[in-house]
Amino acid sequence: MTIQDVFSSLEGEWKGTNRLNLSFLPDPIFESPSTAKAVKRMNGQCLEIAYTWVYEGEQHEGVILITGSGKDNSVSAFWTDSWHSKYVLMECKGTISDEGVINLMGHYSVPGHPDWGWRTEIVPGSDTFKYLMFNVSPEGEEDWAVETVFERA
Repeated sequence: MTIQDVFSSLEGEWKGTNRLNLSFLPDPIFESPSTAKAVKRMNGQCLEIAYTWVYEGEQHEGVILITGSGKDNSVSAFWTDSWHSKYVLMECKGTISDEGVINLMGHYSVPGHPDWGWRTEIVPGSDTFKYLMFNVSPEGEEDWAVETVFERA
């Protein structure tokens, strides 16, 4: 599956359930409704996915802008979220698999500590897609942070 095929399959409006994992809490999983809109930009060179979700009664939103030339399996993106990465655009680099799974990695600073990683997977399906996010410790240990399963709206 090419990057253009993935962009075409994801284009449109979506609804689903967002699962936030705050693993440091005794009851770590918070579920909320979520929406997304995926739009091709710049003559199809990029895909913008804008999404919403809710935590403690407050609506949040995020956006990721993804691009890839299609000449190889590399992709890049910029991502931000009103709760996870307030006021920061995270640069991400990664790959797209033959099955169309986009796998991206960015980094964020933690004052007084080494940078942490933030890995994102976008998994297209037949009229569905999963948007997965993982915290990655400086030692490389992953902990899932967000899982959103979308279906066509």
